[in-house]
Amino acid sequence: MKEKPSKNKIWNKLKKRYRLVIINDDSLEERGSVRLSKTNILSLVLLFSLIFFAFSFLIIVYSPINNILPGKSSQKVQKDLIALAIKSDSLETALNIRSLYLNNIEAIIKGDSLNFNNYINSFSNVKEIEVDFSFSKEDSLLRVRVENEDQSSISIESQKITKYFLFYPPLNGVISDPYSFENNHFAVDLVAKKGTKIKSILGGAVIVSDWNPETGYVIGIQHTNNYISFYKHCSRLLKNTGDVVNVGEDIAVIGNSGELSTGPHLHLELWQNGVPLNPENYISF
Repeated sequence: MKEKPSKNKIWNKLKKRYRLVIINDDSLEERGSVRLSKTNILSLVLLFSLIFFAFSFLIIVYSPINNILPGKSSQKVQKDLIALAIKSDSLETALNIRSLYLNNIEAIIKGDSLNFNNYINSFSNVKEIEVDFSFSKEDSLLRVRVENEDQSSISIESQKITKYFLFYPPLNGVISDPYSFENNHFAVDLVAKKGTKIKSILGGAVIVSDWNPETGYVIGIQHTNNYISFYKHCSRLLKNTGDVVNVGEDIAVIGNSGELSTGPHLHLELWQNGVPLNPENYISF
């Protein structure tokens, strides 16, 4: 029974009205008045607060001011971060490929086994695509258009510039051991007379001119179109690293150096883009 009067008392206080009067200071004339209660004041405060927060939210979200707020990155920064992530991923892939390429070049010089796992994995990830060879409307229209073209027109293919590479035989000799990918023999062994000079199969720059225990005196030349040739088991090297040689120029002397050699011969390797090639397909011995 005592709680009811207390609640009514509080409610009556909230409903109690106050009069705000505006009076002219000189004439004391009443210019206007407003009647307010505490509930009216609280309602107006809440209404203005909601309007203020809603207006602030709209400004922050839909205006450029949101780009300068602490902890929130701009769209340009986000795009730059995405571009950097893509570039870093591509750079990592390129570095892995270059690392594999350099490791294989080092293995070629030392005569160690090569690593083709990354090449195999890259080809295994390629999915087979089913090609539809059935005739379509567009295909038929294209055939009619081609057939109706002037047959006397000059072929575009004849205007293309073709690059030819003339590979020079390194020496006059006999093949004692041919190229064999299955047996990890990525070269052609040539037997010739003692003291025969070895010639460069293409023009280029000497990138290796050194000796190691397994393959003896080795010289490697970087050619155009990413060709690299290696000449191993030499008795003497005639060129140094950094020298520029022409096609057919003397670069070394045939020999029997290195632990892997069983007699005087030339071990010739030909590579392109880190892949071994059969020299017999490019050179007429």
